[in-house]
Amino acid sequence: MKLNQNLLADIFQDGMVFPRNKDFKVGGYIEPKQKVEVSFNQHTYFAMSDENGKWEIILPAVNEDLVQELTVKSNNKTQTISNLKFGRVYLLGGQSNIEYRLKDEKHYQKMVSKLKEMKYSNLYYYNVPQVDYLDPKTGEVKPKDLQVEHWHHINENNAGMVSAIGFYMMLALQESGIQEPIAVVDCFKGGTSASVWIKEADLARDADLKDAFLGKYHETIAGKSWEDFDRETKAYNLTVEKHNRDLAKYLKMHPDTSLSTAKNIVGHTPWPPPYRPDLYTRPSGLNETMLKQIEFGVFNQMVWYQGENDTDRAKYYDKLLPLLIHTWRQTLHDPSLPVKLIQLPGYANYPDNSGAEIRQTQLVVSRTVPQVDLVSFIDGGEEHNIHPTNKGTMGMRLGKIMAGDDYAGTPYVEKMDASSEGTKFRFVFKIARCQKLHLEKETYLKVKYFDKKVEQIKLNADNLQNNKLILELDDLPKEISYAYENYPHHIGLYNELNYPLSPFRVGFIKKVM
Repeated sequence: MKLNQNLLADIFQDGMVFPRNKDFKVGGYIEPKQKVEVSFNQHTYFAMSDENGKWEIILPAVNEDLVQELTVKSNNKTQTISNLKFGRVYLLGGQSNIEYRLKDEKHYQKMVSKLKEMKYSNLYYYNVPQVDYLDPKTGEVKPKDLQVEHWHHINENNAGMVSAIGFYMMLALQESGIQEPIAVVDCFKGGTSASVWIKEADLARDADLKDAFLGKYHETIAGKSWEDFDRETKAYNLTVEKHNRDLAKYLKMHPDTSLSTAKNIVGHTPWPPPYRPDLYTRPSGLNETMLKQIEFGVFNQMVWYQGENDTDRAKYYDKLLPLLIHTWRQTLHDPSLPVKLIQLPGYANYPDNSGAEIRQTQLVVSRTVPQVDLVSFIDGGEEHNIHPTNKGTMGMRLGKIMAGDDYAGTPYVEKMDASSEGTKFRFVFKIARCQKLHLEKETYLKVKYFDKKVEQIKLNADNLQNNKLILELDDLPKEISYAYENYPHHIGLYNELNYPLSPFRVGFIKKVM
């Protein structure tokens, strides 16, 4: 397979869905300095390809869904795409939990039955080909068996290959009353650090990121031959195969054991594989081979669900995440593209408290980067399974929020007021995106003191007042936190729409108040 062999980039196929009421682009790669003519909606537009052969034309917004054609002509070649639709188009990015296909999801058969009954229609998806490597000399891609993708109108036969989170998100959007076409473009790959999706030049501009990611990569591959890379990869694959045999054997001997428990006993899949120049986990790798495939795309909103693979270097995530959002917006030429940032669900096997650290970064970025909103999945995890099989609840939550009928995201601590009276210290946490905070189950705050004492304080109705969380203590704390651990067991604070409060941690300096 080679990319972009037609006048239009590969994403431009029959049945494509474009955003309604928003100017959109078409473009591609041809011979340099060639004239391009685009005919659409009874108008003709012209462009010239640049020195690299790239061309693009911005077309005016379409405010209704009409079956239309678009024709491109250049240098005696013609390409027509037909059955075009205009509605809502969402970009889904990240790693394995957003990649998790509907066919593997807990409620797949139930959804197939509903699709057979035509319960859901007018839903579409496009899966960006997962190109690991693009040979700069031949233009060939790896894996070699990749095929050019197409746009799919979702039905019972093809729904299994769409992102499960994306599918349920679209259901919620449709159930909210949206009647126009709804589509997702899936641009994700499991096992990826945020650094994989960021331009190399952007990583190189930050000294810490350059050293931690680019520097480590180049140091690892330096002086090695392709034979060396193949030998290391073979050894890694043998380790993975042994792990898979051991896991299968354990599950066969213990058929009533969940996959989550089995993995906690046998161990998790060895990761990551050893670096090599054609490995997709190399820094900036998928920015060059996947994100670039959708550079002409126009979207209503973007969803980013990732962070699991950065828990081993969580201290860099506060730089990686805003840089990633900047890179994607820049690539798409949409600096204000709205982003829904998924906050990681609970999972016990991250190093130290790195899962909690990633979530805290996600919260901070959602509050500091414009047009970014947090959607917390903190209550959607499985203790020892990094890939929860129930994506329905989380996907429907995301879709309800994206419909725009209520809050732009899930609740979080917006402000804290501290006061003291006598020997009592009073802390009032004001919760944004909440009118009425309530308890769903047994819930605790963790309080650390300067004398190293740690106290778990059980919350009750007296601690809640409309959108406020109130705590009174007999001593000045060093830190107050809620659900700040890899897999919090006592998550019970929700707003009136049953959206969970984001975990938080607040530190204090010892001084006279």
